[in-house]
Amino acid sequence: MDLPSLNRRDVLKVSLAGTAVMALPFQAVLSAKSASELDESKLPKPYAAAFRAPRVATPVATDDVPGNDYGTRPDTGAVIPGGAYSGTDYYRIEQKPTTVEFIKGIKTTMWGYNGEVPGPTIRTYVQNGQARRVVMQQINRLPAKHPTLGYVPWTSTHLHGSPSKPQFDGYAGDLTQPGEWKNYEYPNNCTPRTAWYHDHGVHHTAQNVYMGLAAQYHIVDEALEQQLGIPRHRRDWPAGHPQYEFPLIISDVMFASNGQLMFDADGESGLYGDVILVNGVPWPNMKVEPRSYRFRVLNGSLARGYKLRLSNGRPFTVIATDGGFVHEPQTVTSFTIGMAERYEIVIDFTSMKGSKVQLLNSGVKNARDFAHTGKVMQFEVGTAAPTSLEGNGPLDTAAFAALEHPAMKLTTGESTATRHMRLERTNGLWVINDQTWDDVVRSNYSKVFANPAPNSVEIWEIENSSGGWFHPLHVHLVDFQVLDRNGQPPRPEERGPKDVVYVGENETIRVLMRFEHEEGRYMIHCHNLSHEDHDMMIQYQVGHHDIDCDSINTCPPQGGEPPELTPRTPPAEPEAPGGGSELPGDGEVPETPETPETPEVPEVPETPEVPETPAPTTPSTPPRRGTAPTTAPTTPAPTTPAPTTPAPAPAPTTSAAPTTPTRRTR
Repeated sequence: MDLPSLNRRDVLKVSLAGTAVMALPFQAVLSAKSASELDESKLPKPYAAAFRAPRVATPVATDDVPGNDYGTRPDTGAVIPGGAYSGTDYYRIEQKPTTVEFIKGIKTTMWGYNGEVPGPTIRTYVQNGQARRVVMQQINRLPAKHPTLGYVPWTSTHLHGSPSKPQFDGYAGDLTQPGEWKNYEYPNNCTPRTAWYHDHGVHHTAQNVYMGLAAQYHIVDEALEQQLGIPRHRRDWPAGHPQYEFPLIISDVMFASNGQLMFDADGESGLYGDVILVNGVPWPNMKVEPRSYRFRVLNGSLARGYKLRLSNGRPFTVIATDGGFVHEPQTVTSFTIGMAERYEIVIDFTSMKGSKVQLLNSGVKNARDFAHTGKVMQFEVGTAAPTSLEGNGPLDTAAFAALEHPAMKLTTGESTATRHMRLERTNGLWVINDQTWDDVVRSNYSKVFANPAPNSVEIWEIENSSGGWFHPLHVHLVDFQVLDRNGQPPRPEERGPKDVVYVGENETIRVLMRFEHEEGRYMIHCHNLSHEDHDMMIQYQVGHHDIDCDSINTCPPQGGEPPELTPRTPPAEPEAPGGGSELPGDGEVPETPETPETPEVPEVPETPEVPETPAPTTPSTPPRRGTAPTTAPTTPAPTTPAPTTPAPAPAPTTSAAPTTPTRRTR
């Protein structure tokens, strides 16, 4: 039986009812004050724990060999220009169990990248006008089965926010089983931004992210940041010097009576915890100097949206959205952030000297709120003069105005097609245009929502006719511009390049995008991860399907211990197009300095890890690598004018359909 093709509801109900009812019960919320089983007196208290920033990862190897991430069209052999890069950084990441002391005296089992929750931050820098490429080796050292839910924790790592080739995008069916590994290649051929990497394995994305498989990823242009006059992380400052830029990963959890995580997806609608975490710490207290700070805010929750504000009513300045810096910074007293959205904000604490200011959550429509979910974290503002005033002055609005993000330069007159997308719940299924990921799998991965030509521009209308749920919709590969919301201008905070859009109850959003960077198949899904797992995900295809860039078959995970990552050496002769994306070759590993520590933001003491599970033999799960069709995709026609670009090829005559369970009734 091909498990990735199964009805997700059946899979999860069986596993939850059969193996997890004691430790992670699938149950109704217990009370209006709390979602946890654990006695309220034992739960963490707001603002008692010290803030900490996730560790910045250090590459295991680097090289300064430039290249270009070329590809070729399968029909003509023509070169597809890729993103030039100035060198490569190599990271080795192990997905493995660890423990975290959220509750005093209790070790809660988590899964982390390198055993860290959240995982280590990747920072890659623009060098000589070009970003550095990243090769990330992901090794699945998770147990053969989840200790209580009983599912096999296969993984697929998605770099959310930077374009990747299809085989490195974290495709839901490109599964790395426990005991396997895969090298992901990221050209970073995009504007500076806050991205993040997280698990995307089919059926179990929500559980794997909830267990801790998430971290931020920054593409940094230091010269541009200095020009904009914003607070920034200075890697050249000595150890002990305070920093003024920090990630904030906001999430929520609930606890079983034994202090372990409790998973309650509320009938597949979404998990709402009663404990708010920031960077893995419950309601932390952060000591800051009386000056400006920059925060890279990510909503890492499974289902909870936030409307953030300061307790004293002072404003934030929004300087960047999902896809990078805005053209015009927006001053707001609150902003809404759905799951997977990222906003970079500046808070000026100068006038708050000696005070305690809370970051609060006013909540969003139809959320499940508990006693302390209106609190997020606290800032404790010192009285001494700031250590440094760099990035503390007014923002250079002229420098912001000169920025021209490609997505924000687009006009509706460039669009060659308009497509309509309906987000609904039909007969118990979360669907997009009445389609699910099961439908994609049953088509042998050929069914697509759209087949835009490379470099074409389209308008997508996204309709949420439900009255009970918002859907943060994510389109892989591209950045887009939000045109309007129910015919009105977008909210101030979302007037920048986006890759996730908050589609509220009974709203229709129009977005405008260009399909650039790569060709191939990419996912579209709701980032309420319970909705995604049950089955609100489809795909689209840019241009041709290149069998050499197939999402599943081109670069499958490997078993056994992975080889060491070693940098490339400069070629004797200039590389021809196509030679810039090979795996690393031999060479010496240069020393890489450690990132300076920041005493003002103390690290939480390390907790002992649970023993590693020996690499198991591949579980007796269904084969994940199907035969990739080489024929054109099945796609509906756009709803408005026929594109001037070549039309998609006729529907394929595919080989025999994969063996799957009987089609479920809708």
